[in-house]
Amino acid sequence: MIKNLRSHPYWTLFLFTMIIYLMGNQFLAVTDTAESNYALTAKEMVLSGDWISPQIYGRYWYDKPIFYYWELALSFALFGFNEMAARLPAAILGSASVLFTYWFGRRTYGEKVGWLSAIILGTSVECWVLSKAVITDSTLFLFMSGAVAFFYLGYTENRKYYYLCYVFAALATLTKGPIGLLLPGLGCFLFLIYKKDFREMAHVHLLSGLALFTVIAGAWYGTMCYLHGSDFLLNFIGVHNFLRATVSEHPSHNKWYFYIIIYFAGFAPWSFFVPWSLYRRWKEKKLDLRSARDATQLLLIYAFVVFIFFEFVATKYTTYTFPALFSLSILTGVLYKDISFRIEKAGLALGVLYSVLALTVAPSIMLNHSGKEVGEALAHMDTEGKTIAFLDTYRTSAVFYSGKTIYRAEEGDKIESMEPGTLSWNAKNVMPFIAEEKLANDPNAILIAKDNDRSPFLIAYNENLDSYRINVSGEYSLWLR
Repeated sequence: MIKNLRSHPYWTLFLFTMIIYLMGNQFLAVTDTAESNYALTAKEMVLSGDWISPQIYGRYWYDKPIFYYWELALSFALFGFNEMAARLPAAILGSASVLFTYWFGRRTYGEKVGWLSAIILGTSVECWVLSKAVITDSTLFLFMSGAVAFFYLGYTENRKYYYLCYVFAALATLTKGPIGLLLPGLGCFLFLIYKKDFREMAHVHLLSGLALFTVIAGAWYGTMCYLHGSDFLLNFIGVHNFLRATVSEHPSHNKWYFYIIIYFAGFAPWSFFVPWSLYRRWKEKKLDLRSARDATQLLLIYAFVVFIFFEFVATKYTTYTFPALFSLSILTGVLYKDISFRIEKAGLALGVLYSVLALTVAPSIMLNHSGKEVGEALAHMDTEGKTIAFLDTYRTSAVFYSGKTIYRAEEGDKIESMEPGTLSWNAKNVMPFIAEEKLANDPNAILIAKDNDRSPFLIAYNENLDSYRINVSGEYSLWLR
């Protein structure tokens, strides 16, 4: 059976990955905070007809470049505003990444390594999770991997491939920002330094390649600068790139071992076997980077560049080092090319496990991190002339599901200091605010509060005998007058 499947590798890998990446997606609620931001932005893009300038809550939003929003908006336009459509682009790009890994691994190391590399990547925990997630990472992975792969083919086969390297770097830059060029470019540059091949630097088509890169990536960036000027530069370059690199958004993640944990968790289960196998090879004196293939040297350098770069970036995210799995999957395939049958059986077992988890465990976990239930409750209510406001943690997903304006309630004297407009993390506070003092006297207010909310404001609000509570499935209740 395995031989029959391997005789049609692209179809086999495509069907296998699409099954496990799509399985149960219709039951997985859009979660807060990242997924809901992307979903609501793409929804507003479709509804507004503006496919150039991302916006959320009716305000321009400069968190990420445009490419992933295009994917998501196209999916919504074709299939409606639902979970399956929201998760479809990641599944398709995740599957494409697995096929690309097979293609490059096969071309570079042979069919067996390509096959194993694709299985290893496709069934790693992080690849499975991100290929179901409403975020940019599966798209970024494909484009950054393409930039590195086509650089290698340009270096070893035909220098015309260098142009494809620039094309994929431009697409990566349109997906996530400057790192789409910086990380593949730095990895390839350090590879040439390591090889002491300074002459090749004159043949990478730097000027014409950067011109091609500028035409592709610069078209959108230039348009945004023209349309939004300093506001775009302050928020996209200043906040979401410079500030993210220099000021931690999540200080609790700032541990030196953070990305070590992410490696073992994200590349699981394969990550737990690799260290021992490498140790055995080292003891047998079979590890020598200097005598390794050029591809092995490049992939190792690229993986280290990704990990080390993000180790020095102030803000740490669980997904940042995901692009390194392109290298790790292929090199693990090389490491285990003599035990292919066991890898295939393990991959199949993991596919079954992931499918079961997607149908049983994941839906409740995702729902607990979403405002879907309260959003759907509001969608079925007549809220004409009503003011809807969150008293607790703001759920953008509730806005996505309800299609209604929902305010974030805060003390009036604090609101001005929380709004965006400066080089600070307040740039994320683009939702509409409303003062609690105004809500207290609003007979048309609808308050969203957690069931266990004992805040002084809600207690005072409930002292009004005309207020009553509507229970909603999940952790929230609605309070009306």
